[in-house]
Amino acid sequence: MKGLRIAGNTVLYLVIYAAIVKLVNQALYNWVSDPGLKDWIADNSGIVMIVSNIIVLALYLPLLCWQKISLKDLGFVPVRGGSLLLSAGTGVWLGLFIAAFTRLPWIKATFPAISDLVAFVAGGSLIIFVLGSLLLGSLLEEWLFRGMVFHMLRKRLSVLWTVLLQAVLFGAVFMNVTLGVFAALGAIVYGAVRAGSHCLWGSLAAHVCSTGTLYIMLQWAGDWQSGTLGLLALISGLGIAAHVLLLLRGSGGRAEKEQTVSDSITI
Repeated sequence: MKGLRIAGNTVLYLVIYAAIVKLVNQALYNWVSDPGLKDWIADNSGIVMIVSNIIVLALYLPLLCWQKISLKDLGFVPVRGGSLLLSAGTGVWLGLFIAAFTRLPWIKATFPAISDLVAFVAGGSLIIFVLGSLLLGSLLEEWLFRGMVFHMLRKRLSVLWTVLLQAVLFGAVFMNVTLGVFAALGAIVYGAVRAGSHCLWGSLAAHVCSTGTLYIMLQWAGDWQSGTLGLLALISGLGIAAHVLLLLRGSGGRAEKEQTVSDSITI
C-alpha cells in the first residue's frame, strides 16, 4: 500500500508539471492574437518556462503542506562548503560538456532535436534566460526531481535506484526517446550530486552553474572547430566524473563516520 501511495504521488507531481507546461505553451503560442506580442514570444521562448514554473511552484507549495512534506525533507538542509564547491564544479564541467558535445557537427546533423533543446534553454534575451532557465527553471527542476520525487523514491529504494529512476522520470517528461535519453543523462549527474552532497543546495548549485556555463559557452563557441569541441567534450566529461566521484567518496566517508558514532553511542 505504501509503495502504491508513493508511486501515485510521484505520478501526480509529474502530471501537474506536464499539464501546466502544455497549457501555458498552448495559451502563449495559440491564444495570443497581437502580431507584435506573438513575434516577441517566438523570439523569447523562455517566457513559457517562466510562466509555467511560477504556476507549478504555486501549486506545489500547498500540495507539500497537505502531504506534510517539509523543506528539510526535500533536502533544504545545511551543506558543507567543500561539497558545495564540488557540486558547483560539477555543474561547470557539465555546462562545458553540453555546449561542446551538442555543437559537434555529427551531433547537430544526426540529432537536431538535441541542439534545438539546448538552443531553447539558452535562447532569448538575457533577462528571459536569467529568469526562465537559470533561476526558475533550475529551481523548479531540482525542487521536483531531486526534491519531491527523490524524497518519495528514497523511502522505498536504494540511493542508486533513486538516482536512476528520477532520471528516467525526467527523461519521460519529454515524450521523445532522443531528448529523453539526453535529458536523463544530465539528470543522473544532478541526482548523483544530490546524493553526494546530501542536500538540494548541492544539485541546485550544480544546475545553476551548468546552465550559466552553457549560456556563456554558446556565445563563444560558434566558430570553434570540431577537433576543439571534441577535446573539450572529452576533458569536461572527465571533469564531471572526477567531481562526482569525489562527492560520492566524501559522502561514503561521512556515512561511515556517522554509523561509527551511532554504534559507539549504542554500546
